[in-house]
Amino acid sequence: MTRDELRRRFAARLANASVAFGQGTHDAVSDAAALVDGYLLGLGIANDGALPAGAEQELEQLLARRIGDRLPAAHLTGVAWFAGETWHVPQEVMIPRSPIGAVLRDGLSPWLRNEPEAILDLCCGCGCLGLVAADAFAGAEVDLADIDASALAAARRNLAARPHLTERVRIVQGDLFANLGGRRYDLVICNPPYVASAELARVPAEFRHEPRLGLDGGDDGLTVWRRILADLAGHLRPDAVLLGEAGGVSDRFDATFPHLGAIWLDLPDAEQQADGTYGVFVASLDDSPEGFAVENAAGS
Repeated sequence: MTRDELRRRFAARLANASVAFGQGTHDAVSDAAALVDGYLLGLGIANDGALPAGAEQELEQLLARRIGDRLPAAHLTGVAWFAGETWHVPQEVMIPRSPIGAVLRDGLSPWLRNEPEAILDLCCGCGCLGLVAADAFAGAEVDLADIDASALAAARRNLAARPHLTERVRIVQGDLFANLGGRRYDLVICNPPYVASAELARVPAEFRHEPRLGLDGGDDGLTVWRRILADLAGHLRPDAVLLGEAGGVSDRFDATFPHLGAIWLDLPDAEQQADGTYGVFVASLDDSPEGFAVENAAGS
């Protein structure tokens, strides 16, 4: 059986199974491709490579776990696709899927007034957003920060796979800003936990396989954001920009942090949230965020 035939057969079975998508895939076709191609890539076989002996049987076993145990494809293979690249994602780590990746690839125009020299990816997980930013802004030094040792181990492996970035990227373990050594940033990227605790019992089983630490945002989903925004000012350079994600709680977010002047971005290629936004905002963190919002509203 060829790779294409296997993908099609798996897609048909996934389409008829009670599985959920959304962790780097959006339907049965993309999920089947992630399972087949991710497995083969883990064996070092390129996209056009033939199936090795025994691969079909092993992939059948992975598909059985995908359907029976509701494990996400990326956690079964250890490989995820994000922002046009492949990433190492073990089972203990959040699967990359943030719309922030597309914003970074576009250079964050018109929100950044100047090319950033220092970037922080806070709550970095496997490091994908910070590493995409390091590629997008070739003159910037980038810190990847997370409290979780498993996430940072994945980030180190993803950085090692991009040797052209190693001189400009630092990986820091700590609780939010705890171990950053007083560095200040022009751009802060943050995709923290923002799912309300009670909602986690209702999410599809696939999402409950991801680490709760990366999902649970407390009673209203904003507990981690409160901690971040309480301490953020002391880590910023003049005219710094925050690029953040908060899911489908824009009204609650704006009511809780009205001083921030968050602008919710229109990202038609991303999944629309229940509140009508795409879950991603940008804010100026200088002395007059409201002025920034008015000045740049036409470019949103």
